[in-house]
Amino acid sequence: MFVWMSNQIIYPFEPLDINVVMEVFKQASIPFCACIILKIAGNTIHANGKRLWSYFLFFSISLTSLLGTTQTLTGSHAESTNWLFYGLSFYSASLAFHFAQAAPGHQVKWPMTIFAANPLLIFTGPIATQFGPIRHKCWNRRVRYFFPFVVIGLFFHQTIATPLVETFHLIKNTDLVSSLTFALIFELFVYANFCGLSLLIYGLFGVAGYKIPLNFRQPFSASNLIDFWRGWHTSLSSVLKILFYVPARKAWNTESAIIIVYFASAMWHGVTWNFVIWGLMHGCFFVIGLHLLRRKIRFLSVPLMVTGIILGRLVFADANFDRLSEKLSFRYRGLEVFGVIADLTTRCQLSLLIILGIVGSEFFFQRHPCFRKRNYKFLRLPMVQIILMILLALTLSRSANPDFAVYGQR
Repeated sequence: MFVWMSNQIIYPFEPLDINVVMEVFKQASIPFCACIILKIAGNTIHANGKRLWSYFLFFSISLTSLLGTTQTLTGSHAESTNWLFYGLSFYSASLAFHFAQAAPGHQVKWPMTIFAANPLLIFTGPIATQFGPIRHKCWNRRVRYFFPFVVIGLFFHQTIATPLVETFHLIKNTDLVSSLTFALIFELFVYANFCGLSLLIYGLFGVAGYKIPLNFRQPFSASNLIDFWRGWHTSLSSVLKILFYVPARKAWNTESAIIIVYFASAMWHGVTWNFVIWGLMHGCFFVIGLHLLRRKIRFLSVPLMVTGIILGRLVFADANFDRLSEKLSFRYRGLEVFGVIADLTTRCQLSLLIILGIVGSEFFFQRHPCFRKRNYKFLRLPMVQIILMILLALTLSRSANPDFAVYGQR
């Protein structure tokens, strides 16, 4: 579905296939119907049972993943194998969040229920943790502020992420250098793809006069793992905080609460061994990073962050446990992977250089005024916008690589 929608945005002069249009409407109607049913069911439950209902909603995608009805969110295309569960991961997490936040005796409001199933959010994210009209900005001001996010989003997704799909075959390599190289490239791909689509939708809703979460806030403008996660998939972080961290922190210490949060996040992505390892590993890395900050041992924070991000993505991306086990043996077998990278198409290599430059800028200039607020101001500058639009226009040609949303549709 998102492939069809994005192609109509980018290639608007192609004839529409009525069968594709009908398929879009059929699948888009499922989340709306499901949200209505789940809201009615949740509001009939006694106040004390609403939190349990929230956990059921949140882990419903884990159950369907365990049963093989939905695919895991490894960063590759994760479309539901059964159209009845289309978009379940996003709208169930959103409803879980709002049921958990609802005060005793209060119900989740209908506008938020319907908005949680908005097709644009289901295709791309973010999770609908907040939604409301923008009353303090007129049309002209909204366009001036939000349209640059649309340009950045399209640039990230089309110019950077799509060409990088060419490197996906590297996941089959199990030697040390190849595994780490693919993990780095795949991290950059997921960032460009998911962040790009999130910024695109953020900009479109903003121009239309509606406020939704800014799902990415320059995550690489961080000097430690804690700051990194404050900028990555912020809507999911909000859900995890309300559902797991706050109640767990009341019952146990901070460290235990963090481990619970990451394990819950892992199970939401998929019930497989790679996510079990990823959740426990990242939870431990986060706890170590927290202790380093408390003891003001800052010189180790950046190496820990880089190690956690790359090693975490290595584990996250590969649901094949036998292959993952071989990768985690860290066997060195030479530097052949660099020859493979040298043979990539020019467009793919250029995309890789651009995203490395953007990520490097986020990190090295994080204290500069254009980076400090972590809202992509450095990419919204007029001259930068012109450059992005030129590059976007030059790269808007059809590609043999698949064009998809890494997190949407499941």
